[in-house]
Amino acid sequence: MLLVIDRKETTVRHTTGALRLERPDEPAKTIPIQMLEQVVVYGNPLVESAVWRALAEAGVPTTLVDLRGKQHSAFLGAGLATQLPTRRMQHRCADDASKQLAVARYIVQQKLLGYALPLQYLPTLYGVDAERVQTFQTQVAQTLAKLPKASSINSLSGLEGQIAAAWFALLSTALGQWHFKGRNRQPPRDPVNALLSLGYTLMLSEVRHALLQAGFDTALGFLHQDYPGRESLPLDVLELFRGSVDALVLQWLHHTPLDNSSFYYREAEGCRLSKATRPLFYAAWASYRQQCPRPFAPNEATAWGTASLREIINGQVVRLRDVLKQLDNQENTP
Repeated sequence: MLLVIDRKETTVRHTTGALRLERPDEPAKTIPIQMLEQVVVYGNPLVESAVWRALAEAGVPTTLVDLRGKQHSAFLGAGLATQLPTRRMQHRCADDASKQLAVARYIVQQKLLGYALPLQYLPTLYGVDAERVQTFQTQVAQTLAKLPKASSINSLSGLEGQIAAAWFALLSTALGQWHFKGRNRQPPRDPVNALLSLGYTLMLSEVRHALLQAGFDTALGFLHQDYPGRESLPLDVLELFRGSVDALVLQWLHHTPLDNSSFYYREAEGCRLSKATRPLFYAAWASYRQQCPRPFAPNEATAWGTASLREIINGQVVRLRDVLKQLDNQENTP
């Protein structure tokens, strides 16, 4: 169950094994914590400290979203994992330049392959012509061929950035009615970027939770370098799921009745979903979490497989650990 708390007059208390939501002039609601899979909090509702402790102990990932978009979202979850062998392996690979580069190359490769998922919706839902789609697919294929020759993290990031720019340029041809001209954030300046930023934030919370549960050190990444106050590894793994968020946004924009009142814009805060629109998107996110397409291109004879988002993320985390194990078992070469 996804719980969204987005009204500032809400008070949230902890009772035995449950959360109690109190609002003026409304009956109180009690939600068993064991039913919760993710909690999202907007703005500044009144929340007892015992609530945060109970959610952390239950391993429920919680995202605190700044309503005005002036601050980064905050993520709460369980304490540090105790699976030290995984962390030691992660640190050994990160400390070896060649192994760090190999992991970063794997992340970029998986991200590029993941564009196939949202790409399928451009011709079917938005009428993007086949030539534009083919051009982008060719760019991806050419970049994948260049990855083995990339000799540094910077060169890998450059290749990834070129494809990301080409992808958002392609999206701009389909989403012009939403004034989308490319990726922007902090704050987002149009409805598409508002949705992408929110979707990436929700996905990042899920990814971070899975990495902690698997015993990884979230501060230490491979493609994203160490930076004070930033958890780099969840950002690495998020790259594998950006295509999934893009696919959700493309479908939601096409199928949801929206108008000018669905979003609001202020110079300092950028573009935001209106109070009436947020529940619509969160309902779509909750459904997507239960039945998410796998971020892998199927064979021509098969359709895109689906599973719960948590299962898919856990699978990718296991694959990442397998990559690290394979590299860690290799003898160091001069």
